Amino acid sequence: MNGSIKSIHLTGVCGVAMGSLAGMLKERGYRVSGSDDSVYPPMSDMLAEWEIEVRQGYRPENTAGADLVVIGNAVSRGNAEVEHVLERRMPYCSMAEALRDFFLRGKEVIAVAGTHGKTTTTALLAHILVEAGLEPSFFVGGVPCNYGSNFRLGEGGHFVIEGDEYDSAFFEKIPKFAVYRPHRLVLTSLEFDHADIYRDLDEIALWFRRLVNVVPSNGNVIYSSGYPALEEAVRHSLAPRNSFGGPGADFYCEEMGVDGEWSNLLLNVPGGEGVRLRTRIFGGFNRANIAAAAAMALRLGVSPEALGRGVESFMGVRRRQELIYSRKGFRVYEDFAHHPTAIAGMIAAVRERFPSSRLWAVYEPRSATSRRRVFQEELPGAFAGADRVLIKTPYKIDAIPEKDRIDMDLVVGGINLRGGSARLFGDTRMIVQALFDGLDRGEDNVVIIMSNGGFDGIYDLVRRGADALYSMDAVRE
Repeated sequence: MNGSIKSIHLTGVCGVAMGSLAGMLKERGYRVSGSDDSVYPPMSDMLAEWEIEVRQGYRPENTAGADLVVIGNAVSRGNAEVEHVLERRMPYCSMAEALRDFFLRGKEVIAVAGTHGKTTTTALLAHILVEAGLEPSFFVGGVPCNYGSNFRLGEGGHFVIEGDEYDSAFFEKIPKFAVYRPHRLVLTSLEFDHADIYRDLDEIALWFRRLVNVVPSNGNVIYSSGYPALEEAVRHSLAPRNSFGGPGADFYCEEMGVDGEWSNLLLNVPGGEGVRLRTRIFGGFNRANIAAAAAMALRLGVSPEALGRGVESFMGVRRRQELIYSRKGFRVYEDFAHHPTAIAGMIAAVRERFPSSRLWAVYEPRSATSRRRVFQEELPGAFAGADRVLIKTPYKIDAIPEKDRIDMDLVVGGINLRGGSARLFGDTRMIVQALFDGLDRGEDNVVIIMSNGGFDGIYDLVRRGADALYSMDAVRE
């Protein structure tokens, strides 16, 4: 089929995954166009750089001349382009199908799936394979800082791909990872999430068991020992499997000391000497991510020396523990955390690295799950390690049925009852003002901004506010 396709249109092109797919198709020589109702940076800038025409709004004529239409999972029935494609019986597919048909076939597919950690683990594993000279292709749900793009089309035989558990399209209500048919699999974690499409943890776990079930016996499975649901998911695997995590797992990383911005680790491996590693990324959850990526790399035949080079040179992923501002006495990290486990892990990592600093947690409930009452009871405890907590009212809360909505007043009250100091704000600028009003410039402050969206431009507001505040201090001195 691919041989007869010359022109491809992507409906809903400005999502990270869809936009990146457009770039990959363009790199392969296809004529590519796209449309979206929200065309904005950074993806709009990247599409322009790749010389891909993007049309604002959805109209039937946008698909004219296309041999194939790729329909994003944010698009549903009633969309003008979707209706036109269906009525005219035009060839169409999901993003996941396009990835499989145009890029994964003929490659050894290594998928990384899990509730937490999959983006960093995917990016790190891909980078290790690059450093080992294996020339892999990769597709990541974030932008690895080493590459400036979340995809790479390499000449080697491996394709490392982030296996998203969210569904593929309105016509393909299965997880994206079910479409990829991996030969090898890394499972980082398994907890309940995506309450808008999954009923409970058992429903998600069923799909993870199905994913494990397609890994061939000459492949392998690397899985976290810290999640009972994963233990169950891999129990009947016919492929060789190894665990990672803490002591007792086949692979685990021990912290051997901090040297400035670097962590020194010892990777314990089954039946052999440990491998000494050095990394910029920190915290217990990143030690687990490193162990997961390292375990798969070693199983692929990567040498300990190449593994060490890959881990040391890995610069992280944008929006994952990303340092976006730093000056004496004031650091700001951005993180994608929105699940209670991820929030607690990020706070714990920063507290471990900066034990004597005043730690500010700034949080926006934005995901479909975080705006629901699913984690109403768990969320207050996730902020236990922060000195100050500033929370924004949930994003577009009216889109959530009233009976399902989280009550952020109860969350804030729960944090304060546990001895914390939390406040709720309806306006992002008020959060920024409260942050700078509460700073004690005689001590070290670390701010973590957590959201899986734009958070009303808070990142630039904080940077500009910090520049103004500390410039004023310099003038006074």
